[in-house]
Formats: sequence, C-alpha cells, structure tokens
Amino acid sequence: MPRMESKDQTSRLLVKFSKEGDASFLSHRETMRALERALRRSGLPLCFSEGFNPRPKVSFSPALPLGVKALAEYLEVKVAGPADVELARERMNQALPRGLEVREIRLMPMHIPKLSRWARYGLYRVERGEFGEGEVIHLVLSLAGEEQGRLREALEILGFGEIGSYGFSVTRVGIYPSLYEAVEDAGGRALYYDGKARVLRELEGDEL
Repeated sequence: MPRMESKDQTSRLLVKFSKEGDASFLSHRETMRALERALRRSGLPLCFSEGFNPRPKVSFSPALPLGVKALAEYLEVKVAGPADVELARERMNQALPRGLEVREIRLMPMHIPKLSRWARYGLYRVERGEFGEGEVIHLVLSLAGEEQGRLREALEILGFGEIGSYGFSVTRVGIYPSLYEAVEDAGGRALYYDGKARVLRELEGDEL
C-alpha cells in the first residue's frame, strides 16, 4: 500500500546513475520505467502520488538522445522517513538491466534546489574512433532556457554524422548548475553550443 506523507518526516534523496553499453539505446521513457521499478524494490520509504494509479514521487535529469552514454545522470526521489541508502543502492542495481547502474544515493540538504532547477548545463565528451582512440572534443550545451541546444545540431556543425553511427561516440559526462562548472570539469576549456544563435564558441574557465 502506498505510504502516506507526513511533512515533518519527508526528505529528498538524489540518486546518481550511469547509462552505458546497450542501455544507452534505451529511450528516456524506458529508462524512467526501469528506475521506477528498481525504486519499488529498493526498500526505501517512498512517497507516492495520489489518485487511481499511485507512482513514486520522482523527477529525472533532462533526457538523453538514443545512443548517448552517460556517466552521471540523476533522479530525485521523495521519501517518508529514514533510509539505508547503501542497501537501497544494492537492491536497485540488482533490479536494473545491464548498463544501468546506481553509483550513489545521498540525502539532499533542504537548502539545495530541486533537480529541475539546477540541472542547467550538460557536458559531453565526443570521441573520434570506434573505441575512443582518436581526438576528444568537450562540448557544453544549455539544457534549458533560450540558449538550449540540440546535440544533433552541434554535432552537425562539428562534421559528425548521426548519433550512434560508426566512427565516433558521445558520452554525457555530467550535469551542472552553471556554465563555469561544466567548463571547469572539462579541464578548463570546452566548446559551447548556443542553441539560439546556432553557433559554437570556444570557452575557457577564466573567461567566465
């Protein structure tokens, strides 16, 4: 039976997961369903929505295009009491398909904004060669707002074909609240795709 909420007991957990191998070809909807099933088996005291078909109260980081791997994606889940996060991580991984793996579960401090408010920029690693043995390009996209960019458009400007085609691979390395943090994680230099102007700009950390 779905757990009733008590506002003085609820808290938020941030679940960090990776998406690699065959799992990179799961759609966003398929990924959400797999993670929700795993959450139900995690032993966490989940909070559920009301109505005829209650579901865990979760929110996910912005969707990935098919064929893009990810090292640090996130979901935020609301729980109704104390939780053994390490045991929950193990149980979730037992229930997830190959290629999806929960890396960490942590308690979200009350002063931290909701996931939807701080997931603003994505850092992508584009590697030439089937096994990443060639040139590496670090690319940053805005995930929301007027400069929000499409990965496909940025790759076209760089001269790459369709995502998943032979000769290169794409991995979303992380998600960040600021452009500065994304560029810093790229080693202090990256290309930024402005989706509004549809142009690429080279950025360095000390310029931001």
